[in-house]
Amino acid sequence: MAGFVACGASCKNSMSSSDKNSLDTGGDFTVMFYNVENLFDVIDDPNVIDEDFTPEGKLKWTNDRYQLKLSRLADVIDTLPGLLPGIVGLCEVENRAVLEDLIKQNKLFNSHYEIVHKDSPDERGIDVAMLYNPAIVKVSSFNYISVTLPNKEDTRTRDILYVNALINGERLHLFLNHWPSRGKGQVESEPNRIAVANVLKSEMQNIEAKYPDAKILVMGDFNDYPDNKSLAEVIGAGGEKSKYFNFMLDDLQRKEGSYFYKGEWTVLDQFIASKSLLNSGKGLHANMDSAIIFKTEMICFKDKEGNLRPNRTYVGEDYKAGYSDHLPIYIKLATFK
Repeated sequence: MAGFVACGASCKNSMSSSDKNSLDTGGDFTVMFYNVENLFDVIDDPNVIDEDFTPEGKLKWTNDRYQLKLSRLADVIDTLPGLLPGIVGLCEVENRAVLEDLIKQNKLFNSHYEIVHKDSPDERGIDVAMLYNPAIVKVSSFNYISVTLPNKEDTRTRDILYVNALINGERLHLFLNHWPSRGKGQVESEPNRIAVANVLKSEMQNIEAKYPDAKILVMGDFNDYPDNKSLAEVIGAGGEKSKYFNFMLDDLQRKEGSYFYKGEWTVLDQFIASKSLLNSGKGLHANMDSAIIFKTEMICFKDKEGNLRPNRTYVGEDYKAGYSDHLPIYIKLATFK
């Protein structure tokens, strides 16, 4: 069951930045996922639709705005409780260059993060990527899994990122996702997400056929809720009795979430795990309450009703100088034996 963090604008860890950048090699290990809302550079790439995110474009995306965005995202990663995350999953990043610029930010520079990235077939050029600390995460292999949508107008979507990693010598299978949007309505767009869900399910089953006790962690912006067909039925993710455990199911039930839409919090960003990763009491494991939505005043603003809402970079064409339209989520994994 997911937890929930809420604290003031000064919510910081007691440790210094240098302590945080040391990154632990044992004990609790943090995995973070964050939809960073259009992390584009200012250069026009003729191969993708990114013209709006240029100084001359509709959004007037200048280098100053880009640098502020990088600084603010680094602040968020740095502000998570505990040490800097060992793994940071990201979506809506334009290319490898923006990731390199992100890890050069002062608060992350000494973390020695390395990058897993590949350009996706998405028409806007937004990708799924991963940062990791090589001192405690050994990436054995990774693969970008392509998906063909049933949408006749455009069959392209973001790839699923699969990472085979060792953490303190124990293997963890990671899947990072950014599923097709609900832009044309939930019902109309649902077949697209079901198509991605079927591909993900097949990949997970292939791993479990070889390794029945495989420890699998799935994360992403699914653009579906935990009780929608793609996740609850196709993947089989849900509560304790389901094949896979969705840590964010209780957030849905409590009407909490990582994304604010039409006056309500919604649960689009989620962690899902194989049962072998849960409550094993030894090695690499997670408790059912170890996933957290990171909701703080620092990355939010108060609306007219006094409710916290994500402080976005843009609302339409209106520049807000914020962080993202999504809140980050993170999960604590125990790595001791």
